[in-house]
Amino acid sequence: MKYISQELKQFSKQIKFAVDNYKPHGIDKSKLSNIVICGMGGSGIAGRIAKGYFNDKLDLPVEIVNDYVLPRYTGPKTLAIFCSYSGNTEETIAAYKIAQEKGCQIIVITCGGEIEKLAQHNEHLIYKVESGLQPRMALGSPLTYLFLIFFDLLGQYKNADLQKIVDFVVNSDDYVLQTGEMVNKYISTIKNKYVIITDSFFEGVATRFAQQIQENAKLEAFVHVLPEANHNAIESYYSKPGTNFIFLNSRNNHRTNLRFAFVKELLTKFDVPMMELLVKDNSLNTLFHIIYQLDWLSLQVADKADAVSNQIPNINSLKEFLSKQ
Repeated sequence: MKYISQELKQFSKQIKFAVDNYKPHGIDKSKLSNIVICGMGGSGIAGRIAKGYFNDKLDLPVEIVNDYVLPRYTGPKTLAIFCSYSGNTEETIAAYKIAQEKGCQIIVITCGGEIEKLAQHNEHLIYKVESGLQPRMALGSPLTYLFLIFFDLLGQYKNADLQKIVDFVVNSDDYVLQTGEMVNKYISTIKNKYVIITDSFFEGVATRFAQQIQENAKLEAFVHVLPEANHNAIESYYSKPGTNFIFLNSRNNHRTNLRFAFVKELLTKFDVPMMELLVKDNSLNTLFHIIYQLDWLSLQVADKADAVSNQIPNINSLKEFLSKQ
């Protein structure tokens, strides 16, 4: 495969790096009132994935912040986690400074940059990741650190489970073969937009895939979350949409399962390209497996669409524009 595939092959190595380098944070969950996870793009998506997984496991509200500012309610009882691969993401740095002013308890995940300097100066806990990758191809370590931070809050030790994931996703050739077959489902409509229909558990994973399609394949991609999307999006399906659909359902809720079935039946009569991902269970192993599978699928789509997946000229132009303002 072209361009960026060698970076993606490091996913298992990134997970192992975080497992090997994690140290307990020592924060007492009983002294917290909320958690905010701040980050942008490939760095920020880890928080959204973690929130979905821990939604029914952690008895604290978790907010994802993809912005320059923090919610008004944040303060000394807030655990604020900042994830910036480069360490120079301006939105994340701005939010970090606000958290510092408000006396939040702060953790930083980064490979360096300005946010590392600030965290070192303020003596905040830093979890380092390996440098040299494009942020969207460096998800393994930040995501693993976040899971370890949350398990730490819950008093749970999951290092052995995460090590099993390292071993499970190490063979990238299997994923290339799997997704090489999957992409054929869309071969005649490869440059159509992509819509991932999902539920709240997998919302972060679906968003990750949409972002990967956008950045790697240079195509539009959107996420529809059920049951909410049944109250609006289905009213656009009265004729054949120019869309490639992917269904990703945790099967956690019987009523939501019925809604998935209805949407699939509704779209079937238009003979649109559709695929449902096999979800064995809602374990950590399955979660990481699907993330990695969809990352490879995004590169398969990029190749078929003749996209240069390792270049992001529009994003670079935006950064240059902002630097001059």
